[in-house]
Amino acid sequence: MAFVSISEAAELTGKSIPTLYQHIREGKLSVSIDKINTTELSRLYGALRTSADYCREIEFLHNLTLHLKQDKERLYQINDLLRKSNADLKQEKDKLYRIIAQQKSPTPQIRQIYTNTEIFELPIKIEKHQEIDNESLIQRLFRKLLYK
Repeated sequence: MAFVSISEAAELTGKSIPTLYQHIREGKLSVSIDKINTTELSRLYGALRTSADYCREIEFLHNLTLHLKQDKERLYQINDLLRKSNADLKQEKDKLYRIIAQQKSPTPQIRQIYTNTEIFELPIKIEKHQEIDNESLIQRLFRKLLYK
C-alpha cells in the first residue's frame, strides 16, 4: 500500500489531473494529505501503468509513425510511376494512330521504305477502346506489316 501525489496518480492511471479531482469531489477517490492510495487507484481504474510502460508505448507509436510515413512516400512514388506509365501509354497510342493514319494515306517516304511489302493493302482495324491481351498495339501492327 503506497501513497502517490495527484500528478503521479494521473501518470499511473492515464487519467488527467482534472478528472482525478472530479472523482475526489464525487467521492470515488479518497485523499489523505494530498496523497492517494495506489490500492484505491487500482480498484477504480484497473492495472496501473509504470513509466516503462509509457516508454514502450511512446517508442511503439514513434515506430508506427515512421512506418506510416515510409508507406506514404512509397505510395506517392507508385502513384508517380503509374502516372508516367499512363502518359507513356497515351504517347504509344497516339504514335500508333499516326502510323495508321499514314497507312491510309501513305507519304512518299513511307512508300520508299516499304517498297517490297504490300503494307498499304493490309486491313488493320483497331478500335479506340479495344482490349489487348498480352500484345501491344505496336507489336500487332508490326507483326501484320512484316508477316502478312
